[in-house]
Amino acid sequence: MAEAPKLKDYFTEDVVRSIGDRLATHHRTFDVDRFVGRVMAPDDGEPFDTLEFTARSRRIADGIEATADLDPVALMDLLVRSLPPVLDAADGSLNEGFSLWPYGEVIARHGAEHPAEGLAASYELTQRFTSEFAIRPILAHHPDALATVAQWATDPSEHVRRLASEGTRPRLPWAQRLSLPVDEVLAILSTLRADESAYVRKSVANHLNDLAKEHPERIIAMLADWHREAEAAGIEETQWIVRHALRNHLKAGTPAALAIFGYEEPQLEVRGLAATPASVAIGDDVEFSFVLESTATGADDQLLMVDLVMGYRKANDSVSPKVFKFRELHLETGAQQECSKRFAMVERSTRRLYPGEHSLTVRVNGQDLATTTFDLNG
Repeated sequence: MAEAPKLKDYFTEDVVRSIGDRLATHHRTFDVDRFVGRVMAPDDGEPFDTLEFTARSRRIADGIEATADLDPVALMDLLVRSLPPVLDAADGSLNEGFSLWPYGEVIARHGAEHPAEGLAASYELTQRFTSEFAIRPILAHHPDALATVAQWATDPSEHVRRLASEGTRPRLPWAQRLSLPVDEVLAILSTLRADESAYVRKSVANHLNDLAKEHPERIIAMLADWHREAEAAGIEETQWIVRHALRNHLKAGTPAALAIFGYEEPQLEVRGLAATPASVAIGDDVEFSFVLESTATGADDQLLMVDLVMGYRKANDSVSPKVFKFRELHLETGAQQECSKRFAMVERSTRRLYPGEHSLTVRVNGQDLATTTFDLNG
């Protein structure tokens, strides 16, 4: 399998020139050759091809500023005027528009000093690419800008509605953290809680997942209300958001989160949990089998969420648990359910394997009920 191209390699000299051509169409004195030369081989900087993605984007932004030679407000106006047509749908927003990443870099640099123009430029950019990084310095310095963002939550464009959520996330990956007034942010998310766009709903769920780490009791209680109302009204969009937002709490077995979905304290035993083989080499498979046996006395079925928690041995001999979603099932009173799961003990880009004793725990409705061990050999 061919190795996937590195993100930094998107920015080639041809792409840089295409950015310059776009700007020159709307700025008659923009010297494209000078711009390309300054970006690719500046007199006082490293060669372009030695830079990583972020550094390349910043270099291009430097070149835009130096070559355009405009004040910040006029510069952001130039960026807006040179934008391509708006995207028809969410598809392609991050796949085909990386040439606009430096635009967001320029807006981020100047938006805090010129918030109205920065917000306006972000509004336009997000409809062609994304601008959740561009607006964060504005919001960090001007929390009152949330009033404008709140209006975006009802915009006809799904890109703009998504920005209302994604741009205000407290823990957006790769971005500076934000600490905004929670009440105002939750009002925005509430507006979006049944949005017709999956692109928007995913952002809302991820945002709520962030907030649930900082304000767990408040967010779980609010989402319980959302879910109850949505279930009664048959609003599947909100139900999906609630479940996805609470995914970490469900994995961790937080009782209040489990209760939202009807997962009560399990009345069952795990019998015969075993690993086959009991000693496995790195690169091979190991299979776990067990039986869930109901010990309930009532007439109702039990709704069970079964997770498998692998205890990976680390280089320092500590254990790193990894939760794997296994299955959800209804178990009748007195019934049994045979279960098995095969794991490939192979290294991944996000996980190295080390020889030694490993473990597998069966977790049901947030409770660890049985554990077995096996040896992993190098």
